[in-house]
Amino acid sequence: MSNSLKKRLIVKFSLTLFIIISIFWILFYYLTKQNFKHKIIAQLRESVLEMEGKVLGSRDIIRNGVINLPLPPNIDIALLKNGKIVAKSKGYRHKICKALENSNEEFLLSGKERLNACYWERFSSPFNGAVIIQKRGIFDENEEMGEIFIGVIIPLFAILIFMAYRLIESIFKPIEELTDAIDRVSVDNFSSTISIPQDDSEIRHLVDAYNSMILRLREGVEMMERFNSDIAHEIRTPLTVIQGEAEFALRRDREAKEYIESLHKIYTEAKNLQKMSDSMLLISRYNRENIKDSFTTLQLDKILEAVIDSFGSDRIKSSIDEVEYIGNETLIRAVFVNLIDNALKYSKDIINVSLKSEDDKIIFSVEDRGIGIESDKLHKITDRFYRVDSSRNRAIRGFGLGLSIVNQAVLLHSAKFEIDSVVGEGTKVTLILYRFTT
Repeated sequence: MSNSLKKRLIVKFSLTLFIIISIFWILFYYLTKQNFKHKIIAQLRESVLEMEGKVLGSRDIIRNGVINLPLPPNIDIALLKNGKIVAKSKGYRHKICKALENSNEEFLLSGKERLNACYWERFSSPFNGAVIIQKRGIFDENEEMGEIFIGVIIPLFAILIFMAYRLIESIFKPIEELTDAIDRVSVDNFSSTISIPQDDSEIRHLVDAYNSMILRLREGVEMMERFNSDIAHEIRTPLTVIQGEAEFALRRDREAKEYIESLHKIYTEAKNLQKMSDSMLLISRYNRENIKDSFTTLQLDKILEAVIDSFGSDRIKSSIDEVEYIGNETLIRAVFVNLIDNALKYSKDIINVSLKSEDDKIIFSVEDRGIGIESDKLHKITDRFYRVDSSRNRAIRGFGLGLSIVNQAVLLHSAKFEIDSVVGEGTKVTLILYRFTT
């Protein structure tokens, strides 16, 4: 594609340059021709005025119809009276200037390689007549100028085309490098970045944008690989439990009580898998392009009260104002559920839940006196399948998807999400919703 584009650019540049040079040549030729003509006229006019005075002022100059005047080479004159030649120099050629005799023109230039020029100076005293000056064998400067022009312009044209080609080559070099780098990109190879050109140009911005894209893709692939690893780890345990319980139940005949216990374990793990699947579906269902289509007017206080009631816990202390908001009910409800659920899991004391309105902001917070989160882990807790307990202790049930769902909901609602935590003292999570995000 780049070669084709380069060829098209070279062809277009060459055609444009040819048109410009052609127009320049036409104008140059026309102007030099006009200048040459005016120069000849000026010379002949000056000469004819000088000779007119001599011819009409002295009878001795004309003898037997011959004008005896010292004339420069290739210049002759003739005297007309009442439209007829009455006297002329010996070298005067009537056919050269005949075309002017019956016309109102005063100048004639004719010929090819060598030009002939005629100039008439008409007068009415002492009789109606005219003096014609004739100059033959005039060297055509235009022809010489044309030859010089062609001799210069052809190599100049070639030089300009070559320079344009090299310039286009230099412009396309980073684009070709970019094309080669893109060709090398694959899911397993995101290492090909391009050195940024020194000049501040569109190409530099293009290369910079490409490198930024590669870095984002690399981060995305690494995140996807971590996600695949994590989900494989999370699914393996419940599947192992289900498979083990099924093999245990099928190994030999057992009492009904033992079958019930195995089925109960299988059901619990299957339910956990279902919850994880639902959570993943919730995370992937919405994006910035479709989220606003799902927005409706919500009574946040009613939704929050229903969520609190669903936990059926006497460890939740709430302070809830009546608040209206435009957003996605599924995601907002998931935010309330996950934040309160996390607080209950990691704290044995009372948790404080608050919902209040301040000007154009809605502030929801959950505060507990639980185990807290180490400062170096705060930036990771919204990653999918990440849990603060590094040993993945299953005494606290969960898949590490709750805060990932919260983070996704926050981003899609253009909201703000803050976590303040001190190890051994507790955690406070604050969600700030803005009323005018739609």
